[in-house]
Amino acid sequence: MKEYKLTVRQDNKKETLKSYADSVEEAIDNMILIDSVSHLYLIEEVESKEQWEFNEELNGLRELRKLIPSDVRLAFEVRSSEWH
Repeated sequence: MKEYKLTVRQDNKKETLKSYADSVEEAIDNMILIDSVSHLYLIEEVESKEQWEFNEELNGLRELRKLIPSDVRLAFEVRSSEWH
């Protein structure tokens, strides 16, 4: 499990939150699950210092996430570094 620092808008304030996840995708999903987080700006993997920049509003993803039944377990994995 990796530690991530995420710059987000939470309760109308720009904040830095921590998340522990197996992948950057799971860290994003963790933010989607927090209703008070409205935007995602930056993710940094703490150990490697690798960063991903965003300027994304999360409500659309949150609505999609709500369509997934609660008994379904999501798993994220990187399959390839290339887009197909």
